[in-house]
Amino acid sequence: MKYSLFFLSFIISQTLFSQQNQKKIAITIDDLPFVQEISLKKTQADTKKILDILNRYKIKSCGFVNEGKVNRINEIEPRTELLENWMKAGQELGNHTYSHISFNQNSLEDVKKDFLKGEIITEKLMKKYGQKQKYYRYPYLQTGNDSLKKYGFMEFLKQNNYINAPVTIDTKDYMFSKVYTDAFKKGDTLLMKKTVGAFLEYSSLMIDYYEKLTQKLENKQSIQIYLCHANMLNADNFDKFFDLLKSKGYVFVDLKEALQDKIYQREEKYVGNGGFSWLHRWRMTDKIEFKETEPKISQEILQLYEGK
Repeated sequence: MKYSLFFLSFIISQTLFSQQNQKKIAITIDDLPFVQEISLKKTQADTKKILDILNRYKIKSCGFVNEGKVNRINEIEPRTELLENWMKAGQELGNHTYSHISFNQNSLEDVKKDFLKGEIITEKLMKKYGQKQKYYRYPYLQTGNDSLKKYGFMEFLKQNNYINAPVTIDTKDYMFSKVYTDAFKKGDTLLMKKTVGAFLEYSSLMIDYYEKLTQKLENKQSIQIYLCHANMLNADNFDKFFDLLKSKGYVFVDLKEALQDKIYQREEKYVGNGGFSWLHRWRMTDKIEFKETEPKISQEILQLYEGK
């Protein structure tokens, strides 16, 4: 009996240790309803693909909306339905401004106006489907290139009961997606396949890189928040990317759970033109040295992305 109790205690302690050290990640998807569109019909089909994969992997994501993509002549109703399909599928929606406005190139007042213009349809859907949290994602991850903009907008978010959704892992899927979509238009299936392979390889390196940076900041792994986009690359290959995350030991959580991690209580004071991971912002705020360099995208992909 003593041995059994000891063994049971050991199993419980190991289980608790495993749970505490489980790697977790929240999936956030920007630029809804879709980017790099080919047609409304294709967007509808690809949105269904994305939602089906999220459902299959039991992922509750948060999709950040640019309502300017909805307000198109003769297409407002089906494009609003695209957003409603996200809610019907159990996903969440957030505000990403109306026109994906650049904070660097516009005034604080202009960004506020674009923000308010971009919450009309989304907020109605959130109320309809009982979503309580109101999340915001900065376009281009630009949080203000002067102190007035940065802290003025932070106060504006607070007054409007919005929660900033930081990003810790970014694998620049938008670059690979442009190459992938261009190849699709040309019927170049070989380049499409090659681009997927390059994206997964780069993503693996970037995930490892950000894990090391997190370890440097926290002396442990924190819950990560991943940034990607509603695009054809992900519609066709989200399952491969999610399998990559699972192979690295990740389980999926929603944004609310992720933001409860203490790392997101850190203060970040970065003011400037850059748009990048909050891990770097915290590193810079705390003046923490991190010598490892970020993995680079291959020259071939860069040249194809730039149209060279």
